[in-house]
Amino acid sequence: MATLKLQSITCIETAEFFSDELYVTFNGTKRSLPNMTKGQTKTLNDEFLFNVSSDLSLFENDGDHWYDRDDFIAKHTITKSPAEQTLDFKATSGHGVPGHYEISVRISAVA
Repeated sequence: MATLKLQSITCIETAEFFSDELYVTFNGTKRSLPNMTKGQTKTLNDEFLFNVSSDLSLFENDGDHWYDRDDFIAKHTITKSPAEQTLDFKATSGHGVPGHYEISVRISAVA
């Protein structure tokens, strides 16, 4: 068992014109993040317990209407290896472009 702790998020570039309404998904769980504008850094306090590697995915919330789905920005595969790192989430296609974020995380083993 391991813990993934989200420590902070930095907005390099928003996906939308003014601000982004963000959320992440990890191991079947969805968590809302603070609204962000370009240049902001905000502290996070979200933790996830997990047993096997899983993707941490970042989205910009558009209300998920049939005519305008939420914008996928990027994902990273998280393993159980203990680490403290900053993950780069940069949209490369779709409506999430030009969204670009950095999320600092800590992965710890649970005894």
